[in-house]
This record gives sequence, structure tokens and C-alpha cells, in this order.
Amino acid sequence: MGCGLLARPARAQQSVQAPAAVVAAFAQAQPEAHHVAWHRCPAGYEATFEQRDAQGRIPGERRLRGTVQLTPGGEVIESRLDVPPHAFLPLGHTVVSQRYPHHQLDRIVRVVNARGEVTYETKICTGKDKNGKDKNCQTDRFDKDGRPLAG
Repeated sequence: MGCGLLARPARAQQSVQAPAAVVAAFAQAQPEAHHVAWHRCPAGYEATFEQRDAQGRIPGERRLRGTVQLTPGGEVIESRLDVPPHAFLPLGHTVVSQRYPHHQLDRIVRVVNARGEVTYETKICTGKDKNGKDKNCQTDRFDKDGRPLAG
């Protein structure tokens, strides 16, 4: 549905200048965003950003990133935000540990659509290979309460 997904590697795309209405709507939706880059999308614009400045992170803490897609008029279409494992729902953790007993929960993304409906997307891996790349990864989707979604 948009420019890209958080699970994909960063694009070598150049940042574009978004209209003032789009920038203002984004700033209202994500006031804590840092290192914002804008990209054109079929639906309008997408802002990619970090949720916390590097100076505000604990050493060794993973960067929490996000994307927000907006129409040319500044209406939010979808937001995708990394969440730390402790912020994921207990039921979701239980389901992941039962479905994937020898895997690690690698990434959790909170997705909010234009209607305000919340879902979570997870990336679950067996670990890292010798080059530090994730290996044997699965993805799962959960509803706002942590129940698995079909498909």
C-alpha cells in the first residue's frame, strides 16, 4: 500500500521537499521524530524517521524507526513505528514463544491505518549468521490485543 515497508532495507532514493501542509501534519502526528527524510509515493508522501535522537538512546539500544504516509493534503494514511519488545502485548509474546520456541523476537512494528485501527507486525528469527545477518526469519501479524491475524 505505500512507498515501502520498515522490513525493507533503506532505499537509495533522494529525499524530496514535502508541501507545508504535509510537513505540519507529520509534525503534529510525530512531534518526537528526528532525522526525517521525505519521499514521493503513489498516494502522496512518506516520511521516514528515527523516533529518538542518537543522543537520547541508551548505548547498544536498537534504533527505533518509523514511517508515516500522508496524502498531498496532509491526511495520515498509515503510520508504522518500531516498538521495543517490552511494549509488545503479553498475549503476543506468548503466541510467539509457543509458535516459534527456538526463535527470537527480532522486530516489532506497530501499524496504525487511516481509521485508527492498530495491528502489529513481528519479525521472528533463529538468530544471526556468521556475517551478522538475520537467519531463518518468519513474520507474523497480530491485532491490537495480541491475537494472531490470519494471512
